[in-house]
Amino acid sequence: MVSRSIVLSGLLALAGLVESKVVKTRSGIVHGGQCSTTNVNYFYSIPYAKPPVGERRFAPPEPYYNSSGVIKTTAPAPACIQFSDLFGEHTTTSEDCLFLDIWAPVSATPDSKLPVKVWLYGGSNEGGGISDPTYNGCFSAVDSIVVSINYRLGPLGFLALSDLGLTGNYGIMDQLLGLRWVQDNIAGFGGDPSKVLLFGQSAGAVDSFVIATLPEAPRLMRAAALESGAGRDLATVADAKEWYSEFLYAINCTEHNLSCLRNAQVDTIKAAVAAMPSPNIMTVSTALVNNGTRSSWTPVIDGKVIKEQPSTVGVRVPSIIGATTREGSIFVLGSYATVWKGKAPTQSDYNDFLNLNFGPLATRVNETLPLASTFNGSTLTAMEVILTQVSYQCPSYRALQKAEEKGIPVWSYEFAHKPSCAWYAGIKTDWVPLLGATHTSEIPFVFNFTSSMPPPDGNCTFSKAEQAMAHDMSRAWTNMAKMGAPADENTWPAWTSHESKGVVFSDAMDIGVVDYAACDFWGEINEELNKYSRSQLGDA
Repeated sequence: MVSRSIVLSGLLALAGLVESKVVKTRSGIVHGGQCSTTNVNYFYSIPYAKPPVGERRFAPPEPYYNSSGVIKTTAPAPACIQFSDLFGEHTTTSEDCLFLDIWAPVSATPDSKLPVKVWLYGGSNEGGGISDPTYNGCFSAVDSIVVSINYRLGPLGFLALSDLGLTGNYGIMDQLLGLRWVQDNIAGFGGDPSKVLLFGQSAGAVDSFVIATLPEAPRLMRAAALESGAGRDLATVADAKEWYSEFLYAINCTEHNLSCLRNAQVDTIKAAVAAMPSPNIMTVSTALVNNGTRSSWTPVIDGKVIKEQPSTVGVRVPSIIGATTREGSIFVLGSYATVWKGKAPTQSDYNDFLNLNFGPLATRVNETLPLASTFNGSTLTAMEVILTQVSYQCPSYRALQKAEEKGIPVWSYEFAHKPSCAWYAGIKTDWVPLLGATHTSEIPFVFNFTSSMPPPDGNCTFSKAEQAMAHDMSRAWTNMAKMGAPADENTWPAWTSHESKGVVFSDAMDIGVVDYAACDFWGEINEELNKYSRSQLGDA
C-alpha cells in the first residue's frame, strides 16, 4: 500500500531535490521523477480524494486537501480492489486507492498551456488500475500532459440499492472528482485546463461516454475519445435491483443494514462477488445483460449523477468514437481455451449463446444470420462477429448518429491492425496472430508505446510502420485536446451518416469508409429488446 504520509519539514525536503520536478497542488507539493526513456517527468500516486473507507465506503468521494505538505510521488499507486482476473491488476491493491498519475514534458512550465489527455482504464468496471505498465504515459506525454485516474470498482464503485439508500455510480463520481482536480491543478504541471481530452477504453469508454453526456461535461473537457465502449444503454437503479440484490444475499447483509456492508472485510466482499451467480456463457451488450439482471457492474441512471439515459442524450463535446474490427476474438479465444477446453463449440452452445443474450429474439437472429451460410458453419466466428457488432461497433454507430442529430462534431475510426507484439503480459505470444485487431489492441498505439513489449520489460519492438502509426494516433488524440479535432479534413474527415467516412488504422492511418452496414439490423434488435426488457421489469 502506498503511504499518504506527508513530510512536515517541507523546506528541508525540497532543499534535497536536485533533478526532480516539484509542483504545488491542492493535494500537496508533489515531488516526482523522470522517465528513463523520454524527456518526460512523472508524478505517481497523487491523492485527489480522501480514502473511501469506513463511512466513506459506498459514498461520494471527498476532496483531499493538504496544500502545505510534501508528497514523494515516485512509487506506483495501488490498484483499487479488483473483482476480475480479466484485465485485472496483480500488483498491490487497496481500498485506499483514489490517486492519479501525471506525466509532463521536462520542459513544461506553468506558462506552457499544453493540451491535457485524461485516461480512464478499462476492465469491465471490475478490474484495472493506473499502474498497469501498458498505460505508461512516458511516450505520449512528449507533446502534452497525460493524467490517469484510479476509480473504485465492482460493488465498491457501482453497487446501487435504493432500499439501502445506495445510488451507485461511486466510480463515476470518483472520475468526476478527478476531472475537477485536473481543472484546479493541471496548470502547475504546464497544462491548459481549457484543453482537456477525456479518453478511455472498454469500461473506461463506457464511463467516459456517460460523463461526456452530462451537463457538466463542457466545463470539464474540450473533447472525448471513446475507444470500444460508446453508446450503450444503461439500467436504472430499479432495473439493477435483481442483480445487485444477489450481492447482498452472497455477503449475508440482507437485513437492509448499511453498516453491515461498510463493516465487511475486503476479502469478504471479494468472496461474495465470486459467489454471485454468473452464466458460463459469453454475454454481449444487450438489454437482457445491461438491465442489471446479469453479471455486470456498471453505471446506472440514478436520477442524481446520471439523470437521463446517456444514449438518448448524446455527447455534449466533440468526440472520437470507434472500435476494433475483431473486438470479440479475445473473449471467444479465452472461452475456447477455458470453457470449451479447446473443442469447437457446438450448435447447442451457439443456441445457448443466442438465447441468453437475445431471449425472445434469438430465433430471429438465427434466421437472419444463419450459421451455415453467414459464418460458414463456424460457431466461433459467429460468436466473435456478433459480440463485436452488438457490444462495440453498433453502439458506437448509435452514438455517432445521436451526436450528428445534435450538431456535435464527431470523428469515426476503425482499428484494423494486427499488432506484431503482445501488448499485455497476459496475452500469449502464439495468440497474437489468432487475435488480430482485437479488444484493447489499439491501446499501445494511442499511448505511442512501441518497445519493450509486452510491458514492462518484454523483448518485442513494433515495426517502423507501426511506430509511425502509433505516433500519428497519439498525435491525433493530442490534437483533440488542443483543437477539438483530431486533424484537418484532408487527414481525418468529420463523420456524417451520409458518407460514414473516418480513419481506418490498418497498415497506416488512412481515410476510409467505416462500415456500419450491419447496425441497422442490430439497431432494430436493440430497440425491441429494450421494450421487452422494460415490459418484463414492469416499467412499460
